[in-house]
Amino acid sequence: MIKKIIAFLLLLFSAGMMNAQLDKLRAAFVYTQAGNLDSARILIDAACKHPETMNDGQTWYVKAFIYKEIFKKSKPANRDLSIANEAFEAGKKSILLDTTGESKQNNLSIIKSEAAIVNNTFGETLDTINYKKSIECIDQQKLLVKYLKPKANIDSVGAYYYGIMGSYFQTAYEKNPKKNMKFLKIAEESYNKVLIAEPNNISANYNMGIIYYNQAVSLIMNKLDYDFDLATLNDIQDEAVVWFKKSLPYMEKAYQLNPRRKETLIGLSGIYYSLHDNDKSQQFQKLSQDLDKQ
Repeated sequence: MIKKIIAFLLLLFSAGMMNAQLDKLRAAFVYTQAGNLDSARILIDAACKHPETMNDGQTWYVKAFIYKEIFKKSKPANRDLSIANEAFEAGKKSILLDTTGESKQNNLSIIKSEAAIVNNTFGETLDTINYKKSIECIDQQKLLVKYLKPKANIDSVGAYYYGIMGSYFQTAYEKNPKKNMKFLKIAEESYNKVLIAEPNNISANYNMGIIYYNQAVSLIMNKLDYDFDLATLNDIQDEAVVWFKKSLPYMEKAYQLNPRRKETLIGLSGIYYSLHDNDKSQQFQKLSQDLDKQ
């Protein structure tokens, strides 16, 4: 990549570009090499606004490279997605301005590199503190993938990342349900986004079912040690039934999509038992036992 920019600067010499503008571009490159990205950014932004260089595809190629480097060298939690988008837009503009098509592959290489950095940033910021940065990465990645792979299903790209996020926060919640209730909400929202894009996603359906199933079980288990009167116990049971009913359609869907998953069979048996449908509860219990014998 560095050699390509050097070749570009030599090309400008041969094209007779005025020394003042060439010096700015050369200085921007030198600053980038030295790690002085703030100065490089000022110079390349000036070049992109100057009449002599603003319509030159190679100028925007250098901007794409510099902005990509700025985004890359920041710590993951501090990465500004607007910088990543600036690099992306500069690369696209360079391709449009270069009527010869010679710089297309160079710009695509920058955009592919940026997509890899955004993907890594998603993983590096997926925690209980910086997760909002991960969500920003999903939106940026969808833009990048759509450009690099026009035929790709962008909704599925989002579903892939939200599935990972849902699993992370579901696990975080389960470590301490009483303290981490807010993480359950994030997991639920993430799985819902997966299911909007992919209604037949097995994992998202099963995990949504488990989230609600565990809510019902936790509600019951947490109240067993208390000496409640009959009316209060009935209220607790009614509340648990609400959660079991919320779980049921997701568990049923997960069963339809994969009827041989034992965890789903056990879950359905428990749900129907709690809903006082003993026939169906026993039916799924038998299916689970038959699976063990195979």
